[in-house]
Amino acid sequence: MSELVEAIGRVVSALPDGALDALERAFGEGASASAVVEAVPTDAYRERARALVRAQEDAGVDGRAVGIAIAAARERERAARRQRVSVVWTGPETPAIAMRRTDQALLELIAMACRRLIVMSFAVYKVPEVAAALVAAAGRGCQVAIVLESEAESGGKVTYEMSQALGSEVAEHATLYTWPSDQRPEVGGGKRASLHAKCAVADGERLLVSSANLTEYAFTKNIELGLLVEGGDAPQRVQAHLETLIEDCVLRLIR
Repeated sequence: MSELVEAIGRVVSALPDGALDALERAFGEGASASAVVEAVPTDAYRERARALVRAQEDAGVDGRAVGIAIAAARERERAARRQRVSVVWTGPETPAIAMRRTDQALLELIAMACRRLIVMSFAVYKVPEVAAALVAAAGRGCQVAIVLESEAESGGKVTYEMSQALGSEVAEHATLYTWPSDQRPEVGGGKRASLHAKCAVADGERLLVSSANLTEYAFTKNIELGLLVEGGDAPQRVQAHLETLIEDCVLRLIR
């Protein structure tokens, strides 16, 4: 059965809507194996359909059930492609538009993370609720990675270790990374670039990009602006990018 599920997923990902319409219709009408394959155009698409028919026959599942499964998988794929963007804000409020608070958006993103969570910030200071949320995420089985600016690597831009500001419990439950100085380009005067991005991405599904650091003032006092992106491909692309930087040791473990 797992091979059938995988075959349905491959077909839905690879075939255009017109071919999927024809495939879904053929299965739904109980067409023969050869008729199902011939229902889609081009040899490449027919090979995908042929693999799906083989998986269906091996699993002993009725073709109509496969048609329903294709329809369900397509709807899931469409939902994943839909994108919702919310404005995230810290600072004076106006009646012009309702905006989500920065800390609330971040805490919600962390609370909804199930598999993989990556948080990146330049500065960290006095954010016990965020620290507790990160520990809770790790406690429910989510892999938590935190990328921070480092006193040792920053060339004097920060005067304390950000990893320590999150507390020992976070360090025990999350993997901490920084951008080592030997990976940073020079910016003149013997100085090197800063790890200045502020973002959080969860499960490749939700992405928060903000001007706000992980600090008390950024969440309560400053004027900070960001966007929360839910769905679409932006969260997946950012997560894949950060994962690659980690795998390539551009971002390295904090010792």
